[in-house]
Amino acid sequence: MAHDLVSHRARVVVVVVTWNAEPHLDACFSSLARVVRAGLDLSLLVVDNGSSDGTVAALRARHPEVEVLEAGRNLGFAGGNDLGMERALGRDAEWIYLLNPDTDVDPAFLVEAVAVGQADPEAAAVQSLLLLHPERDLVNSAGNQVHFLGFGFCGAYRAPRASVPDEAVEIPFASGAAVLLRAAALRQAGLLDPTLFLYQEDQDLGLRLRLAGWRARLAPRSLVWHHYAFSRNPAKYYWLERNRYLVLARNLTLRSLLVLALPLAAAELGMLVLALAGGWLGQKLRADAALLSPGLWAQVRAGRRQGAAQRRISDRELARWFTPALDFEGLQGGWLPRLLRWPMALAWRLLQPLLG
Repeated sequence: MAHDLVSHRARVVVVVVTWNAEPHLDACFSSLARVVRAGLDLSLLVVDNGSSDGTVAALRARHPEVEVLEAGRNLGFAGGNDLGMERALGRDAEWIYLLNPDTDVDPAFLVEAVAVGQADPEAAAVQSLLLLHPERDLVNSAGNQVHFLGFGFCGAYRAPRASVPDEAVEIPFASGAAVLLRAAALRQAGLLDPTLFLYQEDQDLGLRLRLAGWRARLAPRSLVWHHYAFSRNPAKYYWLERNRYLVLARNLTLRSLLVLALPLAAAELGMLVLALAGGWLGQKLRADAALLSPGLWAQVRAGRRQGAAQRRISDRELARWFTPALDFEGLQGGWLPRLLRWPMALAWRLLQPLLG
């Protein structure tokens, strides 16, 4: 039985950040109302990022069991979740589960995730098996992947659910859409970086946790369905490209950044061509311009100092979790990943031993 999985009673806060999420509320919170609570001291917290579509009123009217914390403005995914995590840490939570509002969950999703975390004291992050909706037997993410040039993407995207083994396995980093985080690890490595605002913030946290000696696991029997569609909204590419560089700059040593400088420059040219062809060149140029901000790099330097004080492993050890494959959503099966498969693999084979 699911309630037998948890070895000792666990204090858990589920944090959901909303921004104009009213259409998703009933699916998400009705499923949370059916969650197995045996062995858990569970509370639900919503951080609303200044919604204008009636999200807060709908929550209070239709789901009064949920605590709502109004941020008053859009703090982004990172800032909103940080506000919720700070509240949870202040209440002495042992575990904090970050959940996207555009999801619905299996009743045993939380006890399955907590059981995996309790079984491994070095697991800072436990990701649920994210499945798609309405294609509910296809994978959204079975653990996220990190490309050595800083791209983060869903692992096993659109693979059959049956192809994912039942045993908990270690993964490069956990998707922020459905992840259980150990409070002790967050107190050591820090929360999400609000500078990133949106996208790649889960990758940054995952790298920081791993560099600090923690690891991430997939709990494949903890099931969450994500009402997900890969967006080609040009604004998304601004955050992805801006934050890709910031995550690398914050977490890798200077030696590693110098080793990667030439392939990063080549990739920059390639991204400019792709942006032009894809109609988002303006967002790409805007992202590059944002990286010229002295204030932004002052924050990166502060993050590097914080990370250096917590670091327990080298970049070469970290890099065993990096991949040269370009299996991104939106690129899978296309000509570009096939064309670059061998050059990327060769480049990574040569570069990896040179990292700091």
